[in-house]
Amino acid sequence: MTGWAERKARAASLLAGRSAARLARGSGTPASYFRMFRRFLSPLRLWDAPAWGRGLSRRQRAILVATLHEGWDEEDTAELCGLSPAKVRALAVPQEERAALAARLREAATTPGPAPARFPKLIACLCLLGAAGSAAVVPLASPAPLPVLPAVAAEPIRYGMRVREELFPERIEPFASADPSEGWLVVGTSGRRWRLPDALPQTDVQVSPDGRKLAYYSLARMQVVIQDVMTGAIIPVPTAFYKAALAFSADSRYLAMEQRGDVVVTDVRSGVVTRIRVDELLLGWAGDHLVVSYSYDGIKVLALDGSMIAKLRASELDSHWQLAVSPDGEAVAVPSGGRVLILDHDGKVIRKVDADLPPTAELRRVYRWVGSGEVLLYAPGYGSATVYLMDVLTGATRPVAHAPQVAEHDITIGAV
Repeated sequence: MTGWAERKARAASLLAGRSAARLARGSGTPASYFRMFRRFLSPLRLWDAPAWGRGLSRRQRAILVATLHEGWDEEDTAELCGLSPAKVRALAVPQEERAALAARLREAATTPGPAPARFPKLIACLCLLGAAGSAAVVPLASPAPLPVLPAVAAEPIRYGMRVREELFPERIEPFASADPSEGWLVVGTSGRRWRLPDALPQTDVQVSPDGRKLAYYSLARMQVVIQDVMTGAIIPVPTAFYKAALAFSADSRYLAMEQRGDVVVTDVRSGVVTRIRVDELLLGWAGDHLVVSYSYDGIKVLALDGSMIAKLRASELDSHWQLAVSPDGEAVAVPSGGRVLILDHDGKVIRKVDADLPPTAELRRVYRWVGSGEVLLYAPGYGSATVYLMDVLTGATRPVAHAPQVAEHDITIGAV
């Protein structure tokens, strides 16, 4: 089965117990998955109550499955179930009960229930015939864990994504026997996935724009490393503190790391390390220049010797992390509703671009510029993509393949 078909079948078993097969009938697509919740909540249909949810209303079961097992947030759950966010909050369980209930849901999802008998007499006859002989019970094989990223991956990396057991139980299977219960996966351009167990789960993992390099805090070395996944080469980076903000330059040549008043820049080709004394927050790169924030909406573009190239403002910001500065350092792209605003040095809007996204996609972030004519958008929704490339002149978009449906702060984008 496809990933969405498996997810749909698992959610159906938690929602409708013995009626799961009837509820999950249909294609294994994202659209079918979401229609299933509405069908389950229809007052014109009857479904069995699973053992874990007896005594709960149908709406409560749907909300608990969506939030505790499927990992949807309050807003998405409201849309999924056709309810208001206030109703979702009203039917949610208290915080102190969530962990225990989430564990019950995980157990129920992995424990097969009795299948409904459509032809009871025929089944009874077959059981009597089977009892006359002996038959070995063959247990179902457990899914093989994902492999560890090899020293040479032979393909660029498109994404890194952090998964957590309580939010994405179906994605945590590779870590089921490991501690801690969260960790990083990387996804190749072919869609193949590997574990990255050497990366400290609580910290940042970055993928270079060309997809050839990973930067992360190594548990084995107790410092940040740059790993070339195409050659196996590893460059250690002097690290004073494990809470490091990391950012690759647009040409993948430099890695910037913010650590306690310094930005440490490592030349990936030569290994040369440069320290730049700054008190500002590292945001990323504009071409081969650093982008830092000196106030909530104030931005500086710095050369690698620390000198200032440009000073910009972005008054439309809801968060520092939404913006992206153009490679020439002349403009800032900021999301605003379903639009991307292009701002000049003074924060004046010089262009409003309507992003041509699917109706259910919600524009949340501009990750970076790709060349001078496109920006990379994070726009999760109910479609099959999460990440899109958008033309800054026309607003035309195209999805980036294999985009995982995970939270914004748990995904890092490499090759597109």
